[in-house]
Amino acid sequence: MRIAATGASLLLLFASCSTTTKPSESPFTQPNSLMGEEITRRVEQIPYQHRDELLQNLLWLAQTGEQTIPALVQGLKHENPKVRSSSAWVLGRLRDRRTIPMLQESMQDNEATVQMEVARSLVSMGDLKWSPTLIEGMDSDKKEVRYMCHEALKSSTGHDFGYDHLNQDQKEMRVSVLRWRQWWSEYSGDTMFAQSYQAQHGLQPAVAAPGAETKVPGNDPAPTPDANQTQNPNGEPQPNGQTNGQPNGPTGEQTKPGSNAPATRPNGG
Repeated sequence: MRIAATGASLLLLFASCSTTTKPSESPFTQPNSLMGEEITRRVEQIPYQHRDELLQNLLWLAQTGEQTIPALVQGLKHENPKVRSSSAWVLGRLRDRRTIPMLQESMQDNEATVQMEVARSLVSMGDLKWSPTLIEGMDSDKKEVRYMCHEALKSSTGHDFGYDHLNQDQKEMRVSVLRWRQWWSEYSGDTMFAQSYQAQHGLQPAVAAPGAETKVPGNDPAPTPDANQTQNPNGEPQPNGQTNGQPNGPTGEQTKPGSNAPATRPNGG
């Protein structure tokens, strides 16, 4: 009897151990305890950082790789919109397509700056469904926003349509935006996206032909980067938020295109 009781106790002990050592269900590489604490600390510092300090922190998170993804996914739900938009920016640089469903959920965010950053990350990973958000951003009164929206679209689609975010001629700029809207109308079948803009600004349809374009709008397949791609190989579109090898901060966080220094605070910063 004593032997049987001892055996039963050992079985219960092994069963309890097996339940406490159940592996994590997360599909992403988990950091060790020390690295996890550092990642969490850096995410929580985002609301209090600006300009170079903020950019360097976000670049550290991006360069640390896949093990930062769990904290960044949680950051998408943070109460501070600056943390949410910054988390989306870093996920866009990591370009891990497994995070697309999490980013898609964040498109329901009630902050425009967060939506813009999430859309940029999604488009950079080949999810062109969110292109209209970026096309609308090219009419922003902030040159930084106009620039970042256009760069994300250009690198993901290969189109340009003569858009210049610094163009002082409002009519010329709107004609370029209309070209982008016509591209999306042909790509998606949403004809009103271009027609409503054309009527609103009194633009002629003939003027909005895709001038200087060598590709036919709407015939470009959506890009399909590797699931775990974290940097830009030769010949591939540049990562989200980067131009000529120089990274930019999240939308609204830089002084000028190509600058490494964030300048203005996004909402909630």
